Amino acid sequence: MSALEIHLNRERPRAIDAPASFVADGPFDVALVNHGGGAHVHLALDESLARAAKLRAETEYVDRETTARVGVDIADVDQPVTGTLTVSTGYGNEAEHVDLRVEPSRAEGYGIDVDEDLGQPQSEPSIREALDAESVGLLVLAGGALLAAVLVAVLIESAVVVAAAAFVALVTVVGVVVALT
Repeated sequence: MSALEIHLNRERPRAIDAPASFVADGPFDVALVNHGGGAHVHLALDESLARAAKLRAETEYVDRETTARVGVDIADVDQPVTGTLTVSTGYGNEAEHVDLRVEPSRAEGYGIDVDEDLGQPQSEPSIREALDAESVGLLVLAGGALLAAVLVAVLIESAVVVAAAAFVALVTVVGVVVALT
């Protein structure tokens, strides 16, 4: 169950620190977190919210350094209902207003159909399936470069050329492996 958290006496006596807004799609709690001395807290819903929500208690005493929870029951609504929750202390001298929005219940889900196969592990494609036209072209190019390097090394018979051909072969193999993974 979600909770609307409201802090009391955080910065000074009777101070109320509440979020500007809160959205609920089912019952929730108003968590009154007291950071100072004991406090009497009064909660009130405006007229539009009173049709969609009901406080389980309108007045609550919150002991020093404790948290009290006040339940809010939500009626089934077809359309969103908005209004204001007023939180006051000090016999009404300090008050904060929270814009509250009650949404239709999402208990049945969000209307997104998910295929049952989505949860099944996917098999790795075979090499034949993984090879597309681009991969085949890359393999042909790599094979041609490798063949050219070997032919040049054989024809010239130079240690430097053989080393360069080996380097080309290594780069070609690494490039193909990287491209196919």
